[in-house]
Amino acid sequence: MRTPVYAAVLAALFAAAAMPAAACASVASARAGDPVVATGASVPALLGAAPARLIAYRYQGGRLSQVPLQVDERKLFDVGNAYQPALPSGEQTLVYADAAYSAGSDNDPSFDANDELALLGSSVGSKAPKGLALPSTLRGQRHQWLRVNDSIGQESGYVLVGEARPGVRIDQSTGSHPLTYKFSLASGQPYSGYRRAQGPNPEASSLTTPTYSLGFSDRWMKDRLQIRAKGASGVDILDMHKSMISASSCGRSERTFSDGEGAFLTNRVGPVRAIRDFIGANSGPYTERRELMYPGREDVETFLRVHAIGTVVDFLDYSAAAAGMTYRNSLNLTGVKVDGQPDAIATGLPSWSQVSGNQGTLTVSYSHTTSIIGLPMTGYYVDSTHPTAPQCTGDSASYAASGAAVTAGMTTTDPRQSGYSHFSTAWRLYFGGRSSGGAKSAAALDRRARQALQVTAVR
Repeated sequence: MRTPVYAAVLAALFAAAAMPAAACASVASARAGDPVVATGASVPALLGAAPARLIAYRYQGGRLSQVPLQVDERKLFDVGNAYQPALPSGEQTLVYADAAYSAGSDNDPSFDANDELALLGSSVGSKAPKGLALPSTLRGQRHQWLRVNDSIGQESGYVLVGEARPGVRIDQSTGSHPLTYKFSLASGQPYSGYRRAQGPNPEASSLTTPTYSLGFSDRWMKDRLQIRAKGASGVDILDMHKSMISASSCGRSERTFSDGEGAFLTNRVGPVRAIRDFIGANSGPYTERRELMYPGREDVETFLRVHAIGTVVDFLDYSAAAAGMTYRNSLNLTGVKVDGQPDAIATGLPSWSQVSGNQGTLTVSYSHTTSIIGLPMTGYYVDSTHPTAPQCTGDSASYAASGAAVTAGMTTTDPRQSGYSHFSTAWRLYFGGRSSGGAKSAAALDRRARQALQVTAVR
């Protein structure tokens, strides 16, 4: 589970786009690709179990069948301790444990209250009849039925999780979804050779699933995206995921962040998801980005921890290969053509955006959390082959460059400073085929992103 490369080769339960409705009658098939996540605190019967001995089943078609389960251990950690020498922030935050990277192993090797069970909606089954015999693997062992509720469809389904009998060989990936993530330094060195005090640390890291693939050339530099869902052309439509203090200056950008001090907390992959989690953004050494990559969805979470900077902007800048797609967002439902020519669109902070065409469909749901009252935010959009803003990385154009920006008032979020505030963002990215675009589908995906599947322990 902690190895940096994991290729799940069994595809009995495919990605959301390929999941027939009959395969999961208890929860709508539209939610097959959404994560089902439960903490140990919500599954008390399993506390103290060995994480590698937990196994999951669903009831469907009159029988129990094993489904993929990922157990991710978490720990409280001062992210400043990832540096060498340590640069303590004084704040403890929950991170995913990883013995091979800077987060290190969990202090409690058993399944504890802050650890997570991760499955997909496609693994949810029907309610089993009373008196159903447990699978032989679980007989006489601690186990727990979990009810998974979909507040959108007003439907519930069930999953059985338990600790396998001693001596019984198990494979948590049985029936899993093809998912391969490889963290790789371009130098060929192991992580022990990572330059934490001063970058760059060029990468040749990649993620591949049945519906999309990603490439990373350094810590903050995600510069490849190919949509592989049904009918999509599979071309690379991403120039760069850009993160800056101001779009009008290259003084602080994904390039300078990668060139400065930083470290990886976690790089792990299992049957359900891959986790890429890192810190370090120049004078924000504790600023963190965590990417949770599922077979049909990617969650990008950013935690700002830096002195007062006033403004910040985060956006996807597409490549010339995205030309011909349609860009739309929640404030511009009809959309405009992606062609490198400026467009007049309604301004404001959108809840979602989408690009769609023969290249496939990418829908992004935006959300943020902050303790700063009245923080002014707006959407960011530029479509121009000759943009006025400097292009700090990637090509010289801005094709449907889109995201969100804080326009003023970003006070200190550095935990070392008195009176610091909190600010974080969460993007949920859904990948679809060439015919899955449109405002209606985008709004439905945005609703799924905001109303997660809820898990409750029962009987």
